[in-house]
Amino acid sequence: MMRARHFTAVVLLLALPGIAVADIATTQALQQALQRLEKAQRSGPPIPPATLSGLHSSLRMMTRDQVNPVLFQVDRAIFNARLAGLREQRQQAAEQDRLSGLRQQVQSLTRQHQALQNEYGKLREQLASKTMSGARTQHLQAEIQQQQQMLQSEEQRLAGLAQQQGATPIPGVAASPLTTQPGYGKALMVYAQVRAASDGVHVTMPVNSLFGSDTRLSADGKQRLQAISGILKQTAASEILVRVAPQPLGANVATQRAETILRTLRHNGIPGTVLALATGVGLSSGTAELLLVNASPTP
Repeated sequence: MMRARHFTAVVLLLALPGIAVADIATTQALQQALQRLEKAQRSGPPIPPATLSGLHSSLRMMTRDQVNPVLFQVDRAIFNARLAGLREQRQQAAEQDRLSGLRQQVQSLTRQHQALQNEYGKLREQLASKTMSGARTQHLQAEIQQQQQMLQSEEQRLAGLAQQQGATPIPGVAASPLTTQPGYGKALMVYAQVRAASDGVHVTMPVNSLFGSDTRLSADGKQRLQAISGILKQTAASEILVRVAPQPLGANVATQRAETILRTLRHNGIPGTVLALATGVGLSSGTAELLLVNASPTP
């Protein structure tokens, strides 16, 4: 097809008037112009109709003016300028295509980056949540294990004491070997750990041996406090301070449990004038304490 067009163009040139007297140089230049146009049509995208029409017009002018080298050079310059304009258009179009492709790549990379940032944020939140949950679980497990050990120790101690005294222990209460205590102190040791100090007599119990839920006493806890209340009536303590160690469930729970113990003691006959709440800071975790200030045994 391309050879046929080239042959037709050559025949056209030879058939035009004045070709016989045309300059050989102009004829060669015209043939080169035809070849350049054909190459431009083969090697790139379709030439816009207006541009192609202008190039054909220049070729016709060059063919007509072969016999006049001066005019031919003008026509040739116009053809070369139009062909250069075509190349520039194609370069600009290629550059636009390249820039458009780069913009699309940038947009795609931006979306991918945003998606990765979102995924990274989610993973950080999950990691932080798991880390906090793991630390909380380990802390609670340590608290539970410590309270279980204390309870087992108390149960063993009070069980041995009950056997020595022939007393009937309350379920869940343990005892250690007897120590030298006044009468009420020995009796209290059946239900709690008793320690005399400069600030008074400390009566300590595991919180789990008193409470079955957050702030309600268990049946064993009520029985234990009832027995302890009967013993405390034998003392002449000027004040009985009720203390509960800070709880894993929060400071409010510790305060509410201390209030429950105080109300129970008052209900069991301990005068409200000697009962008071005190902070549980400093107590071993998982314990409740009654501090008998200026306590002395009854004869």
